[in-house]
Amino acid sequence: MSNVKKLSFEESLNELTTLVEKLESGQMSLEDSVGAFEQGVTLSRHCEVLLDKAEKRLDVLNDSEK
Repeated sequence: MSNVKKLSFEESLNELTTLVEKLESGQMSLEDSVGAFEQGVTLSRHCEVLLDKAEKRLDVLNDSEK
C-alpha cells in the first residue's frame, strides 16, 4: 500500500473497501487478515482526519457568510 498520508479521501476509501472485501471473503490467512485489519484501521483514521479538515473548512466558509 502506498503512503496513506498522500492518499485522497476517495483513494483511501477505495483501498479500505478493497481490504474489507478481502477480509470478508475468508480466503486470507490469519497473519494476512491481521495485517489487512491494521491497514484498514490506518486508512479509516486517515479518512476521518480528511473529513474533519473538510468540515472545518466548511464551517469557516459558513461563518464568514454570516
